[in-house]
Amino acid sequence: MSFYSNLRNVGSAGNQNLRTRLGWDEDFYWRVQGRLIEEGKIVAGRGKGGSVRFTEAQAAASGTPVEGPNLTILADASELVEAYGRERDLYAPLKRAIEQKWINKFGFDDVLVDETHSRGSRDTGGTFTRPDITAAGVKRYVYLPKRLEIVTFEVKSAEAVSIMGVLEAIAHREAAHRSYVLYAVSRALFDATIEAERIVELAQKYGIGVVLVERPAAVESWEILLDAVRHEPDPARLDRFLGDLPSEAMKKHLSKWKE
Repeated sequence: MSFYSNLRNVGSAGNQNLRTRLGWDEDFYWRVQGRLIEEGKIVAGRGKGGSVRFTEAQAAASGTPVEGPNLTILADASELVEAYGRERDLYAPLKRAIEQKWINKFGFDDVLVDETHSRGSRDTGGTFTRPDITAAGVKRYVYLPKRLEIVTFEVKSAEAVSIMGVLEAIAHREAAHRSYVLYAVSRALFDATIEAERIVELAQKYGIGVVLVERPAAVESWEILLDAVRHEPDPARLDRFLGDLPSEAMKKHLSKWKE
């Protein structure tokens, strides 16, 4: 059964649930999903591991309901805190998960992901200007020039679930097209925190994405509470941000994309 046939039966579906029904390996599934998003036939949605649904036009053409069930996966929060008690322990598994799977939701033709939390002694304008992880992606079009998009990620451990993560992501948004804050907690643990409601309200007001990464290395456990709203940053701020990237290899690759 095809991707379309499976999705038509339920209207929308969690990525893990849909991939299991299709019997596809992960790499192939994410490539197909990314291409269909790029072609405007499906859109990414919320839920653990993310979800997909038809666009309204596609749904109307096929008589498919727009909304549908999602798969939910719960893990033991105590195991998460034990394994990833410190923020710095989260960077490597989150970078790999973003680079290998999660970033495919944007349908980039080329993408680079790097840890950008540490830039030595260089003056970058303050702590809030330093996202923990940065993704740079390129989209190519038939009639339009190719476009570079920057996506930033602020990472917070299970013991640091506060509004501070959103405030930092707001600062990052000045030089990015989309900004997210990633909280390494389950939904139940997040809802039990004192600032959960304030986090969601402020993030929604400023277009910040909020993602709960219950198991950092397992994208299927991630839940998108709010997806980031795309906007156009000031070109001068964006250019300065790219020039301040800690990876010379990444900057060299970005320079090649201009050609």
